[in-house]
Amino acid sequence: MKEYVESASYEHQFWLNVLSAHASIIHNVLSPKEKDAISKAQGFTNTFNTLLEKATNLSNNNVIAFTKEAETAAEKLKDFKLSIIKRSLTGDIGIHLSPTCLNHMVNALEEYVLVMSYLKEGKAAPTFHELHHHLIWLAAAANQARAIHNALDSVETRLQEKSEGFAVRFNQFYVKAIELTGFLRTNLTNFPSLMKFNEDVQVDMTLFRTFLQELKEMARTNMVIGTLSPEMLDLFDQKASYFLQKLKESANRS
Repeated sequence: MKEYVESASYEHQFWLNVLSAHASIIHNVLSPKEKDAISKAQGFTNTFNTLLEKATNLSNNNVIAFTKEAETAAEKLKDFKLSIIKRSLTGDIGIHLSPTCLNHMVNALEEYVLVMSYLKEGKAAPTFHELHHHLIWLAAAANQARAIHNALDSVETRLQEKSEGFAVRFNQFYVKAIELTGFLRTNLTNFPSLMKFNEDVQVDMTLFRTFLQELKEMARTNMVIGTLSPEMLDLFDQKASYFLQKLKESANRS
């Protein structure tokens, strides 16, 4: 039972922090005229911050009830995100965030809901095949690298080139992951090209984390020109760390 509570605590603390950050980002990029959506986004930020605090005190007695509470909140946020995407696609909302970025936020949220489907049954988070994680996190990482590129001032040429390089490689990895996933239909769960792919992704993701940490320090000390925020970079780093941890768990399963 201890393993289950530890698993639930780890997953909830990671994901609730992510969803709180998503709500905060949406709040900050909405046009001032979108008063109703801004109010809802602030409400979601408060909700997930409260849940995040509660997630640090989980026990056998409250973990399942807490998971159901978090699931309900996550589903409401999903509906909110989808409503914004719908309005964005039809040009009916003022927001400085692309539908693709919002769509990736929904993808992440759905992964949390999937994990919670096990947690609410009293089961630890499952160990998925590594390609499951590749398909979620590589596309997200490519989008994050491009967001960094766009947030850098045009005079930060070296840093822009570096961030764009990560974006290109992560997108290439994502395309390859789609093809490798198709090979699983042979009932092989591991094969040499997949093992090499996992190693390559781990190397680049580790390098990306180092880049994020360097940028975070520069942003904190105003040593980089642009609109990068340490909070955004910290969120990206946490996601990369989670991805690497899940790949490690999948490798141990194999």
